[in-house]
Amino acid sequence: MKLRTTYLGLELKSPVVVSSSTLTGSVESIKQCAAAGAGAVVLKSIFEEQILSDIKREEGYTDIYNSYFEAQEYLNTFMRGNEIDIYVKLIQEAKKVVDIPIIASVNCTSKGEWISIARELQDAGADAIELNIAIPAFDRDICARDIENEYISVLEEVKKNLNIPISVKIGDHFSNISRMAFNLSKAGAKGLVLFNRFYNPDINIEKMKVVPGNSISTREENSNTLRWISLLSSQGIPCELSASKGVYTGEDVVKQILAGAKTVQVCSTLYRNGIDYIKQINADVEAWMERHNFNDVESFRGIVNKKEDIKVVERLQYLRRNYDLH
Repeated sequence: MKLRTTYLGLELKSPVVVSSSTLTGSVESIKQCAAAGAGAVVLKSIFEEQILSDIKREEGYTDIYNSYFEAQEYLNTFMRGNEIDIYVKLIQEAKKVVDIPIIASVNCTSKGEWISIARELQDAGADAIELNIAIPAFDRDICARDIENEYISVLEEVKKNLNIPISVKIGDHFSNISRMAFNLSKAGAKGLVLFNRFYNPDINIEKMKVVPGNSISTREENSNTLRWISLLSSQGIPCELSASKGVYTGEDVVKQILAGAKTVQVCSTLYRNGIDYIKQINADVEAWMERHNFNDVESFRGIVNKKEDIKVVERLQYLRRNYDLH
């Protein structure tokens, strides 16, 4: 197949990966993803708080992190029974019925007791772990370097416990994304997923209270990911890049691979168009490859970065835009 590629050392039938979401939260939906042509799936995240709740259940542990809406809603809805056992069973059952890589996902904010549980996910058959590290920079007394060091520390602690590859999913709010990305790579991240999409708050003006904002990404959000995939790829980052957020079509997938992405993660487009839309995305990528005489994905991965200096292009685009506006 023309679309075959590798990611985190795993063989994939397609560079299209279904990202962590309710679409990957059950065996049946995972089967649908595989049947539609997904190269791999990232399971719906298990939250650090769920793991700690299981560990501390008999000690009356009730401290639940609720600094952003996704965690609070997820915990209120799904925190029933032994969450670790449920997640382990999902991995085991999924491995029995599909022949694509199963990547477990842990949403975490700190290092601690929960890290030892990552080995259980490995032992259950997970092919890799995606660490969705989300440390909010809300405290003015915590400096940026301390937050960045915590990311590295979490990765290093998890890596001590695992033999399978680890990718790290990060947000785009760092003051120096390039430095953060390279530091994570040096610390052992096999891959980086760009970017985590934090749920945005909104305000209900009638009830005068904060409410969750739009949870579905838009195609326009793809441009920031494309920028940083290009920049990091052109700088020769020594780990694999997976593009996420705002990827809707086969054209979007092609752009990200041209920029240097190893894989491209989809989610919102499947909520809008259904899981079977993966077939259309793959078909559109293959059709583009045929028109441009590419026999495999690797043939065109990162090719735009070999033509011109991406950093110069970024500056010229900025200048041109401002010139046009005037």
